[in-house]
Amino acid sequence: MDYNQMQMTIETIKRMKNSGVFINYIEYIDFPFYKNLIPRTRINFEFPMTVLIGKNGSGKSSTLHALFGAPQGYTCSDFWFSTDVDPIAESGDRNRYFYGYVENKDSDIKEVMKLRMKRGSETKKEDLDYWETSRPLMKDGMLQSKRNSPVNKDVIYLDFRAEVSAFDKIFHFSKENLDERKNLLRQRSKYLKRLFNGEPMKFKGTQDNKVGNLEILSENTVKCIGKILNKEYTDIRVAEHKLYRNMGTSVYMKNKYEMGYSEANAGSGEIAVVQLVRRIERARDYSLVLLDEPEVSLHPGAQENLKEYLLEAIKTKKLQVVISTHSPTLIKGLPSSAIKLFKTNEYGKFYVQENINYEEAFFDIENRVSNKKMIFCEDYAAQKLVEKVLMYINKEQYFDVVYYHGGEKTLVNHYMTPIALNRYLSQKIYLMLDGDMKTDYVFNEDVLTKNQIEDDKYLERCVKNAYGMCLDTYPDSGNGNGRVDQKCEQYLSYLRYYKTNVFYLPGKMIPEEIILKSNYVDKMYKEILNQYRIINASNAKEVIREISEFDHGDGLHINDTISVLANKWSQEESILKTELIDMINEIFNK
Repeated sequence: MDYNQMQMTIETIKRMKNSGVFINYIEYIDFPFYKNLIPRTRINFEFPMTVLIGKNGSGKSSTLHALFGAPQGYTCSDFWFSTDVDPIAESGDRNRYFYGYVENKDSDIKEVMKLRMKRGSETKKEDLDYWETSRPLMKDGMLQSKRNSPVNKDVIYLDFRAEVSAFDKIFHFSKENLDERKNLLRQRSKYLKRLFNGEPMKFKGTQDNKVGNLEILSENTVKCIGKILNKEYTDIRVAEHKLYRNMGTSVYMKNKYEMGYSEANAGSGEIAVVQLVRRIERARDYSLVLLDEPEVSLHPGAQENLKEYLLEAIKTKKLQVVISTHSPTLIKGLPSSAIKLFKTNEYGKFYVQENINYEEAFFDIENRVSNKKMIFCEDYAAQKLVEKVLMYINKEQYFDVVYYHGGEKTLVNHYMTPIALNRYLSQKIYLMLDGDMKTDYVFNEDVLTKNQIEDDKYLERCVKNAYGMCLDTYPDSGNGNGRVDQKCEQYLSYLRYYKTNVFYLPGKMIPEEIILKSNYVDKMYKEILNQYRIINASNAKEVIREISEFDHGDGLHINDTISVLANKWSQEESILKTELIDMINEIFNK
């Protein structure tokens, strides 16, 4: 699945969500008082795959635990309970959270409060970690309603840091010395081999079904695992057994070369993916899937494949998936509504920032940005205008803004053409051209006929209508004029780049016009402005020169003047600034 296919899958899932396909869907969770989260922290689940991002110890896993305890029959006390070392305060405000869910597209939101309390009596054993479904508490901002039943939803929870195979449990974590561990593994391996082969184990003194059980994974499940790991398996078998004393999981895998091996020789990433896919494939539709750091032991390619698998599973089985992760690969390409950034305030409390871009999230947790986007401008004034607006919206760290001498024709025909023909560069570099060059041409490839797509003269005219100029092509030689098919493909690349990567300064203005439209300029340089009946593209540069001479006594500081005026303009509210911010955010979110 390439990037475009993934975006199509995401759009399909959005439409499914908006049309009410997902039933018993948790729409949000609210924390009036829960662990170290700031009171009244709310997380919305607008998209069925939600990713929790944040530094270690910022509350991500705690949020997964709360979600685990939300449906009927589940409790977060499976993960969070009081001990002498880590006691849960029993005085003061009670730990609690509530969530809202919809049963189907025709039902209203139902809110459910989960409240931690002690339970016990003279006849019943005391339960120190009981979570009760409470009546709605208006003081916490809940909707006024009766006490609702918890959502009816299966839950799959996988903590990939804790996925340890039966072999690893005995070999790495047993108290025996190394020789004793090795001897146990050798002695019991014959029984495990019989179990994998589907034969009677004949384990002394115990019935086979009390020692272990075998699951042979389906062909489709094996294929999904292989696709994630980029390997070809022909057979995968999973044994749940007590052969190594404690209950554990062993896996036997056979590849296309008929080479078989168990978890003792498999990578930990392989075992984790087997467990994940196995559980998701047999999960019921509409299940809640909670994954804690699924990137552990997976290389970036496998992480990307895992993300694609999860999106397809959401589309097919209508799952709701929530992931805690530190991986940029897992969130790249997801909609901003799917990303939740956990941050820490000055008092050590956690809060959640929603609807942010993936680079924004990872700048916060890594304090660096790799692979910055680039914006090419025609001149210094346009560069300063864009840079000052980026600073105003606090996104300057995500961009490099550069300009090239020679004006629009040089920028477009000399620099842009090779960029548009390069797949990698065209995903990183954008043009911000002067507004007076905007043609208002609309390119829609979907309406082109086959004849038009193969007609280089027609496509050449389309390019001229789009950019306002003819652009060079670089086909291989053929019959003296170059190959027509290559010309057509290059013209199409220019048109696609025009549609997605070319922007124009707002108001069909040049940058000098724009920075003169501020209250600061009106107040400070009123006498200069009054000399002109109207200020437009034909005289705006001259006005800037006069202002520079007025401030500095000569025309040698025009760039300094432009920088100051651009900064003053960026601090004021205007329709032009809003339009420019919208363009920058569009680039940022691509």
